[in-house]
Amino acid sequence: MSADLETMVVITTGKQDRGTRATLGFSWACSSLALGKRTSVYLTMDGTIWAMQRAAAGIQVQGFEPLTEYMEQFVSLGGRLLACAPCTEYYCSFDREQIRGRLIDGVELVGLATVVSEAGPNCVVVTL
Repeated sequence: MSADLETMVVITTGKQDRGTRATLGFSWACSSLALGKRTSVYLTMDGTIWAMQRAAAGIQVQGFEPLTEYMEQFVSLGGRLLACAPCTEYYCSFDREQIRGRLIDGVELVGLATVVSEAGPNCVVVTL
């Protein structure tokens, strides 16, 4: 594999699976960063809930670290955390001004054009 390969992890599920897919996604993304790959996590649809403060509190899948630790580690390692702006408004039931005060540190609200521009030929996209 090429050293300049990029990874984008797309998380589409919220709390309906008790955080299992989000935990796997952030664990995957942290591993990708640890291997020196430029990595972003894109939260969309129900997955936008993870962009909200305290949403991951108390979420821990057996055999994994708590979800909050993976998320903090991801941002501290330089990962890019993106959340679908329209989905965040719809699925989290806040208007755009309310959302900004409730996002965890490091989240960028973006549209699909941002995601499409990043998912180029050197980008592996993993959807959970």
